[in-house]
Amino acid sequence: MTEQELATWQRLQVVTERLRRRVGADLRADADLSESEFTVLAHLVDMGGSAGPTACAAAIGWDSSRLAHQLRRLERRALVERHRGVHDARSSSIVITATGRSAHRAAVGAHLRAAATWFGDALDQPQLAGLDHALQALTEHMRRLDAEEPGDQRPEGAGQER
Repeated sequence: MTEQELATWQRLQVVTERLRRRVGADLRADADLSESEFTVLAHLVDMGGSAGPTACAAAIGWDSSRLAHQLRRLERRALVERHRGVHDARSSSIVITATGRSAHRAAVGAHLRAAATWFGDALDQPQLAGLDHALQALTEHMRRLDAEEPGDQRPEGAGQER
């Protein structure tokens, strides 16, 4: 890597971690959800309220063990339930509960306010357009690399925060 590539990569790592920490702190303070809990609930809402664990993990861009850990936390808080498959006892689905929907609704405003404060307010329109263009290029590059390594393919839009 060139010095500029390395410096930019390191800056991306620091900024990304700080954004996650700040947005997560705001979510915790305003809605009593971690950033990861909010991510799972948001994807379940987007998926119509229920999904198979494999589909949910793929949509988020997580491996199944990370999702399983979050599901245990969400189940203990009665935000989701796991249901066994009707026709196949080996299958299961994750279902957001009424409490989970309420928590998600409460967190959406906090998440959007945090995104505006820690992200949107920092960038003018040309900077935002440039960043969006760069992120699209990275997404396409990753998609091409994923196609070369079929063990780690992710659907379009995977990993996007809500």
